Amino acid sequence: MLRVAVCDDEKIIANQMEKCVLDICRRENIPVDTDVFYSGKSLEQEIYKGTYYDLIYMDIQMAKGDGITAAKNIRKIDENALLIYVSGYDKYLMELFRLDVFTFIKKPIDNLQFEKIFLDANRKINRQRLYFNYQYKKQEFKLLCMDILFFESTGRKIIIHVKEGGERVFNGKLSAVEEWSVNGKIPFLRIHQSYLVNYHHISARSKTEVKLTDGTKLPVSEERQKAFSNSYSRLLGSEIDM
Repeated sequence: MLRVAVCDDEKIIANQMEKCVLDICRRENIPVDTDVFYSGKSLEQEIYKGTYYDLIYMDIQMAKGDGITAAKNIRKIDENALLIYVSGYDKYLMELFRLDVFTFIKKPIDNLQFEKIFLDANRKINRQRLYFNYQYKKQEFKLLCMDILFFESTGRKIIIHVKEGGERVFNGKLSAVEEWSVNGKIPFLRIHQSYLVNYHHISARSKTEVKLTDGTKLPVSEERQKAFSNSYSRLLGSEIDM
């Protein structure tokens, strides 16, 4: 699910951007959830409460606080959200690049340009896949992928084992998590019907077993030994080449 925030104190423009996002996602079959804010402060407060967004459209000049200040405050909490600034003025461009802004859209908004930029942003988000998002008991959660040791399937539940101990649980299938991980920035390898392991947390391996950085040992099933060995060797080789 792509999470998008639109922040603009001009309600007509805010609604136009949200409609553009929803129309594009409907055409492209992209699952999306949108929130609209009419001040930078209200967006900041939502993020302070723990809500995260993959993509944020931010107006630079707003009656209740400017977008640049809001972005600086948001960056203290979330370094990974893609920021797209929207404004009728060019004079802020140098300041924007210091905030790691994805790009700049000038008002009035051109729908074709908006669509191209949105699809570019969505591709970048999909490539990064820095977070794993899941739902449990009507709440939505996210975990930094590098903090995940491995996924374990047990019955109809998936247990996420994380660094520093601890577990998270949600309902789902391990095959769906494996499919999600294919385009991710962090590689996860299927070693068993019940285990999907973070490559970066494998400290040692043999034909039949892997040892993780926290000392956990997991079996490699016979039917997955060849595929796992090939994938692991390919990833290891790419690191050596670098």
